[in-house]
Amino acid sequence: MAQEGEPVKGDKPDTLSTERFVHHAEAVWEDRERYGPSGFAGLFSNYYATLCAAFAALGGMIFGYDQGVVSIVLVMPQFLDRFPRVSEDASGAGFWKGLLTAMIELGAFLGALNQGWIADKISRKYSIVVAVIIFTVGSILQTAAVDYAMLTIARLIGGIGIGMLSMVAPLYISEISPPEIRGALLVLEEFSIVTGIVVAFWITYGRDFEAGQSLSKLRQLDISDSRVQQEFIDIRAEVEDLVCNSMLI
Repeated sequence: MAQEGEPVKGDKPDTLSTERFVHHAEAVWEDRERYGPSGFAGLFSNYYATLCAAFAALGGMIFGYDQGVVSIVLVMPQFLDRFPRVSEDASGAGFWKGLLTAMIELGAFLGALNQGWIADKISRKYSIVVAVIIFTVGSILQTAAVDYAMLTIARLIGGIGIGMLSMVAPLYISEISPPEIRGALLVLEEFSIVTGIVVAFWITYGRDFEAGQSLSKLRQLDISDSRVQQEFIDIRAEVEDLVCNSMLI
């Protein structure tokens, strides 16, 4: 005699229950009440999550800015006078210049490699704080660097902070975002990297353009006038000479 609850020989399986079980997850998603619209419009209906994600994505902007600014700094005369090891006439300049540039990527690799257990240990939010502190220390050391060795180590420390931010920021964003705008918010990380590179390049261009506009206004001539252009070149040359002489003193 069959026990209670056991299938009896000849009974047909409950195909309806099986189908319901298989399609249960899909049905829940279709019937779930949404937090708001998806896509770009959802960013405004979930403004608090969007702001949190935007601040977390600043780590990507830092990474992009450093990549953009180092390419400008490496050709500045005052920088080459302070760090002659990377100047064109120095022996092995290509290697030392490449090492200086790559140190931030090496630091980023080390930072990203260790950020997983740090984020699990002290939470995503506080691991971002730790990464910001490390990057700030690296930035201070880079600013205060007096020789090539100090600058290289400082870039390594700054790179560790950048790697930690680059690893934990997408994780933090994905965990705080509503499903409808999760993909849109994750794009902020990549967008921030590109924005940082663009900002670094346009800062140098913008200052030169602003100086040219000021000189054009003072002379009441168009900026394309040959006299304005010649005076602007002379001013730049004089400023560069003053900076180089002050670095040698």
